Amino acid sequence: MKIGRCLNTTKEEIEAKKFNIFIGISLGNKYFTRENIKGYIDWALANTKEKVAILIPDKIHSVNYEVKSGYKKERAEKLAHKEGDKVLKIVESILGEFDKARRGIVDILTWDKIETEEYKRMVNVLRQEFSIDDKFRSLILEIVKENVKSDKLTESDYEKLASYPLEELPMLISGFEYNGVKYDLLPYPGISKIDYLVLDLQEGKSFPDITRKLNIKNRLGLIEAYAE
Repeated sequence: MKIGRCLNTTKEEIEAKKFNIFIGISLGNKYFTRENIKGYIDWALANTKEKVAILIPDKIHSVNYEVKSGYKKERAEKLAHKEGDKVLKIVESILGEFDKARRGIVDILTWDKIETEEYKRMVNVLRQEFSIDDKFRSLILEIVKENVKSDKLTESDYEKLASYPLEELPMLISGFEYNGVKYDLLPYPGISKIDYLVLDLQEGKSFPDITRKLNIKNRLGLIEAYAE
């Protein structure tokens, strides 16, 4: 694994296995081929503290189909879950090549598995701030436009697409807990504007009131990582 920038951690901490690692597989990112996913899993198994999770953001991906393809909400949700199932089967196929001990360390999670009450509370805070804080709203829309470039989308479309980063942020800020294990390190191919917003919110620099309302208990470590 080629490691680049590290946010909220160091290479030394990672090598010391201080974190439980999870791999977030974006459904819209073509980098996540079977080969690269396997590379991430191999690396995570060698460097995690206790367990490894594979997180498939199927549920929050549906808004992309609603806005970009003009699908109704129900159809968009079905398609997002269908795409998530494809990734799940790829991961299961990869894990099928491992011995039982290594397979037992890995959990495959769909998005609903991390939607705890604390997660929902943080989403509500962020949605509320998006509606009342012009500076925060503007930055979220910049993040959306950085990832979705189209001459056909209206400002209203971008506002609807903002639900993706707003629902993703609690995970990027605090990681998540599943079955008593705190997952607090995420390797991902690239660092973008949303990651620096996460760091800002964690440290309470630009949006101290939002940071206070979020009441962050754990901080996720994020590393720029490329499978080799």
